[in-house]
Amino acid sequence: MRQSADGIIGMEEGKAAGGGTGAPSRRRLLLASSAAGLLPLMRRWLGLRRGAVVGFVPNASFAEHYGFANRMTAPWWRLRGLDVRVVDLDGRRSRICSLLRGCDLLYLCGGNSFHLMRCLRAAGVAPLIRELVDSGVPYVGESAGAVVAAPDIDYIAPMDARREPATTLRARRRPAAPTPGLGLTDVHVVPHVGGRMLGAAADEILHMHAGDAGYLPLRNDEALLAEGGRMRRLATGSAAARLL
Repeated sequence: MRQSADGIIGMEEGKAAGGGTGAPSRRRLLLASSAAGLLPLMRRWLGLRRGAVVGFVPNASFAEHYGFANRMTAPWWRLRGLDVRVVDLDGRRSRICSLLRGCDLLYLCGGNSFHLMRCLRAAGVAPLIRELVDSGVPYVGESAGAVVAAPDIDYIAPMDARREPATTLRARRRPAAPTPGLGLTDVHVVPHVGGRMLGAAADEILHMHAGDAGYLPLRNDEALLAEGGRMRRLATGSAAARLL
């Protein structure tokens, strides 16, 4: 993997930014550490227009004390002219699927990656999300939303607590089982590199996977655009994101 002067990251042979070998070329992913400064990139690179229907999946934010800040993105974007529809994965599956199918763009917000993936599996919508992205619906992932786009999410354990369901006193505590992601891309985004809150955890993850080109560091004021088998690093230009 290499990065050119214009920010385009070339993938190794046999890997694709938008999915595994032979992955549909219509996949468009925008992966970021923070929502701050992300909207202009969504408009420029994903063609997001005023009035577009955004399926906002908030569940990752419910597992973290800072989650309220992640969820505030939804009302802010409504004020900016988007039709933001909150898709709570704890609802009825038929309603969840109906909401997702009616979206012009899918947005999975930040929070706890393991909690988000549990919710996606419990709702049974991971195959539907892959189907929609394969059909050309853009996928935008913020922090946890970016992490779950990978083939697996176990690598994020130094940053996100697993918070497995409690066991009884009589039940043996089992080792954490491997946690597959959505598999929308072959790369593993490592968010919050250099950040004040989670930068140390990001450094630990990168150290653990040093030399593996499949792990991409991402600062809070950066985003990665995966399209057509290529990945481009973009700057959000957000001063607020640089303070996180």
